[in-house]
Amino acid sequence: MPDCQQLAAKLFFHAATIYWLRQGTKAPLPSLEEGAFFYDFPSVTVVTRAALETFLTLFEVFLEPTTEDEAEFNHALWQLSGFIVREDFVPSDPTLQDRVSNSQKEIQQMRTRLRRTKKFNSLTPSQQKDVLRGKRKRDWRKVARAAGFGEQTIRRWYAYYSGYVHADGLSGAQIVSAQTGQDQIEFIQTHMLTVMVMLSKLIIGYAGKFPEARAVCNNNPDTHHLAQVLSGAASLLP
Repeated sequence: MPDCQQLAAKLFFHAATIYWLRQGTKAPLPSLEEGAFFYDFPSVTVVTRAALETFLTLFEVFLEPTTEDEAEFNHALWQLSGFIVREDFVPSDPTLQDRVSNSQKEIQQMRTRLRRTKKFNSLTPSQQKDVLRGKRKRDWRKVARAAGFGEQTIRRWYAYYSGYVHADGLSGAQIVSAQTGQDQIEFIQTHMLTVMVMLSKLIIGYAGKFPEARAVCNNNPDTHHLAQVLSGAASLLP
């Protein structure tokens, strides 16, 4: 649960940031006494992509596994994929040496956990080598389908949000074309709905995984019902 909470908190932070960006952004400009005011929908779009990635990772690692062995494999690999950057890291600041050394020991412990799983031992030698390097080779479309998203919808979402992350031509054109505050707000509201679906799926997933979360849902039936509706709606999309 503590590690699952890390990603749940990350998703919540992204959602809260989007909520506050919806209130508008004021930027100081020397040429304007009152500064510039706008609705930063490009940043909302990028944060929505981060929220989507966060939910899919949380689902894959913590909610999707049906056996303890699969859960252990996914969890250890998820941890290793992040900590692996510290394996060969030599800190220039001596005060960081102990932290890096501890991380390197933890990396070996993660590899030991992986080697003990049945899933790891069912892989080919080449696949095992990649896993021990912390490589998470996943089919995100398959993960998204398992999480209850329509395949065409999730593919389009992913492509669109990735376009803003990588600054493609469509993102540039939309930024220029959204001249009014209302135009900008309409973009934001669309992304807010996407994030509401993710949060709804998180609520339903938590209620199915943790008794504490289920109790909260039972005490808030109206909110729980809304989460069920929004979560289920995503699977009805093509």
